[in-house]
Amino acid sequence: MSKGQRALLRDLLLSLPLGVLLTLSFAPFDLWWLSLFSLAGLRLWTMNVDRSTVLIRYYGFGLGAFGTGISWIFVSIHEYGGASVWLALVMVTLFVFAWSLTFLPQAWLLNTLERAPRTAGGHWFAVTWALGELLRSHLLTGFPWLLVGYGHLETLWSGWAPVGSVYLVGFFVALSAELVVRAIKSASWSRTVPHISLLVLILGLSILMSSLAWVLPGEKRSVAGVQGNLDQHTKWYAHQFRENFDRHWQPTLGLRDVSLVVWPEAAFTDFQQNRERLIRAMDEEMIRREAGLILGIPGRDDEGYTNTALGLGKAQGQYIKRHLVPFGEYVPLESWLRGVITFFDLPMSRNQPGPREQAPLTLNGITLALSICYEIAYPELVRSAARDPGLLVTISNDTWFGDSIGPWQHLQIAQMRALEMGRDLLRVTNNGVTALIDATGKQIAMLPRNEPGVLVGEVSMYEGKTPFQTWGYRFLWTVLMVAFFANVLWVWLAKQKGRSGFPHAQESDEVELPPSKKGP
Repeated sequence: MSKGQRALLRDLLLSLPLGVLLTLSFAPFDLWWLSLFSLAGLRLWTMNVDRSTVLIRYYGFGLGAFGTGISWIFVSIHEYGGASVWLALVMVTLFVFAWSLTFLPQAWLLNTLERAPRTAGGHWFAVTWALGELLRSHLLTGFPWLLVGYGHLETLWSGWAPVGSVYLVGFFVALSAELVVRAIKSASWSRTVPHISLLVLILGLSILMSSLAWVLPGEKRSVAGVQGNLDQHTKWYAHQFRENFDRHWQPTLGLRDVSLVVWPEAAFTDFQQNRERLIRAMDEEMIRREAGLILGIPGRDDEGYTNTALGLGKAQGQYIKRHLVPFGEYVPLESWLRGVITFFDLPMSRNQPGPREQAPLTLNGITLALSICYEIAYPELVRSAARDPGLLVTISNDTWFGDSIGPWQHLQIAQMRALEMGRDLLRVTNNGVTALIDATGKQIAMLPRNEPGVLVGEVSMYEGKTPFQTWGYRFLWTVLMVAFFANVLWVWLAKQKGRSGFPHAQESDEVELPPSKKGP
């Protein structure tokens, strides 16, 4: 191994802990401040070095983050996918190595902007970070996990979520981290002042945004979620249906004065067509009680299978899951992979997506925005589920995650959707985490994991809309464009001043870097 290769391997390994710190900022660890250290460390670690070094250090960061942050995939593949321990390890490792490559485009863009004469000296880290998170959330159907903003649900930066979603939160967290690094790196007080001033402005605006009330609470309703805690290994056996049904229906019959009852994803373990008489009887009972019931139920038609939520009683309508989980609900390159190992032939891996435009479910005229499992990770998908919902509802089966960190991360993601939309959210899962979340993203109530239970609570039907609910990503893109042109103007003014004391135009020597073949 040459000296240059050893240097690149060293950089790769030293970047891993920075990615691990990012994972620790999310649930269930909730050490949000570590994301600041993580991003500040990455920014410091990739300043004033050549392109190959920037790329390898970003890649190492990605390996550290995904290698720890999505470790729960092993549980899905091994315990429920039928793969051996070693095969599951190989598959997860390959996924981590492959998906970490998505950090390279933002690393390349950052290095390009910092080396180009017209843009060198700008604050490009936050802009490229936000673009990187957007890329990872949409590339190849997307994997919007480990977004920095999720760790800041209860920090001053959270106020940006109702305006521009979790991506805007991440942008301002990254910008704050970069400004701290720039201030520390400044050689004199005159160079430090601009960075500190901009940081103070950002923090002040963040505090202001957090204090704004975009929506107002309205009529209150009592809701309930039934957590059946079905065994994932046996729930689809035909003889198991009656017991599965009773674990949800009997607690439902015991509820009084509840407007809406929700069952988890696929809690009804048979096709609707096979149980039409039973479903009619359930519908009549809920009408008699003047209550609504939403249950997760698999569908089947000439096109294939569907993952469906069905409204009964006062809850009207049907929703078919639109964004399916690759390999879990459908198999990409199916003709090649189907049958290779058990994991590629999971019971529900032949699903078909629902239409992009679907009429929302309603409860006594109140619109409900419903999402199923993985869909809650997509801000725009939740936003498009209903034009002006009174309540957000998400059903899931996080049994696939086992006792890993996955269910807690999934809950945190749902909390962010409530904050973005300014609506209370009822989350109901098979074995946890079933929770009631208010419009600020805070947990109101929660059931313990891995045991059956019923969660009962009150939700408000909020009036008004958050900017994100109205505009979607428009404000986010506006901020990114403003940041881009502000950086260009910053650099131009620095050159016009022609002195090193003006905002760090001369602090970065990346424009002058000689070609390097051996790393830093």
